[in-house]
Amino acid sequence: MLASPIDPRDQTSEVDDPAYRVYFWNSPWSCEEWELIQADIDEVLEWIRANGRGRPHSLWAVVHAQQDVRLVRLRGIDPTAAPDTWPSWATETRA
Repeated sequence: MLASPIDPRDQTSEVDDPAYRVYFWNSPWSCEEWELIQADIDEVLEWIRANGRGRPHSLWAVVHAQQDVRLVRLRGIDPTAAPDTWPSWATETRA
């Protein structure tokens, strides 16, 4: 991990009511997909622990940009993606 100070004046907006997407992987090509709203990250992580049944999962923040829905990876990996597309620090996470 790298940490450095920032100038908070560079941000142009913020989202106070984020949405999250959770993918529970049953196999490399099969997953159960959920969107969670009206929750903070601690609640989302608890929901994952309660519903994961030991399965690998990935957690994403949802960002709406005009007509696009973009996902920001928060934890876990997508086993359907090529291994060289993930940052070296990304690992499989189980619930």
